[in-house]
Amino acid sequence: MMKKAEKFYKQSLDLKKFYKLHNKETMSMDIIQECLAYFKNIDINFDLLIIADTQNKTTKNNNYIVHTDESEFFSRKEFAEIASTLFYIFGYAKVFYSELDFIKFVMDEHPSSTECYIYNFSRDGIAEGKKSLIPAFCDLCGLKYTGSNAFTISLLRNKWIFTQVLSNMGILTPKSVLYTFNNHNILEPFLDMTILLKNIHESASIGLLTDNKIYLTKENLKTVDMTLQRMNTKQLLIQEYISGLECEVLVIQFKGKYYALEPVEIVINGNDFLDSLTSNLYNYSFRKLSDRLSPIVIEQIKKQAVKAAQILSIKDYARFDFRIEKDQPYLIDIAGTPYTIKHSSVAFLFENIMHLDYKDIYKTIMACSFSNYDILQS
Repeated sequence: MMKKAEKFYKQSLDLKKFYKLHNKETMSMDIIQECLAYFKNIDINFDLLIIADTQNKTTKNNNYIVHTDESEFFSRKEFAEIASTLFYIFGYAKVFYSELDFIKFVMDEHPSSTECYIYNFSRDGIAEGKKSLIPAFCDLCGLKYTGSNAFTISLLRNKWIFTQVLSNMGILTPKSVLYTFNNHNILEPFLDMTILLKNIHESASIGLLTDNKIYLTKENLKTVDMTLQRMNTKQLLIQEYISGLECEVLVIQFKGKYYALEPVEIVINGNDFLDSLTSNLYNYSFRKLSDRLSPIVIEQIKKQAVKAAQILSIKDYARFDFRIEKDQPYLIDIAGTPYTIKHSSVAFLFENIMHLDYKDIYKTIMACSFSNYDILQS
């Protein structure tokens, strides 16, 4: 009799977990449907201006400026996915393959905020300033654009600073330290630990090779210096390596309020973290994280993502990356202008989890952007 009661109790708990998870997923779907309904009411009487750094296009036209690693630019195929979708939605769009071409256009043509709207994919430049030029320029000219402002984007470009800010505000992040050449004393807390050596300012796994993960001992401290020199930087972010599942969470800001959508697991093939080679070859896939973890952990991840977005004053949308170790989510990175190409966690979320169309990604982001500007102007 006791065993039957225990079995019934366990089944009841499992059922409650199922309905709780189902309700949370329904809430995500509800907010996206609200965004899509909002988009239908937008009067598209403006020109959409797309700024998208693209391989073999951006650097070709602007050889006199310092560019970022071209691997972070869109390939022709990736840009075609995005551009064709935006052309389909808006009927017309003007494309700029470099930030300077866009700035020159604005200075020459003087478009008003009612005549155009900027869809910002810009990602050229160096250090913290990468990706910040267009938001700063648009704010200066009073033009509306998608994504966060220059301050927030710059903050997200410095992994050390935003990690410290979020950690001090109660967000769980890996133990970290800022390392300069031959400063071995600062590494003592990491001895006999597995660590990851990261470039402070880069994204898309740029410079991150398999040997950036090391088990640190007194005998191999010089390995850190060798990595610093190979990465051609003066500082490295040293972080404890968090094992376990990796996931990405899209957070949107709609009508001024933040919503975390369903986390997507990153399934890395042949490696235990996303290095530059794996990233460039797209040697990874996606999976619904809620099929792997309990509703309690899923909800914890989403709450941490929303809290981080609030702290950093994210505008419109951003992606928050986590590693989950022993049911504890560690925030490991943030993308202020995340990839929305067809091979992305965002596309997988919309198409495979929420069963929406690929174009609904861009309708949602535009709805968020419009709604947030409406609040600012009201």
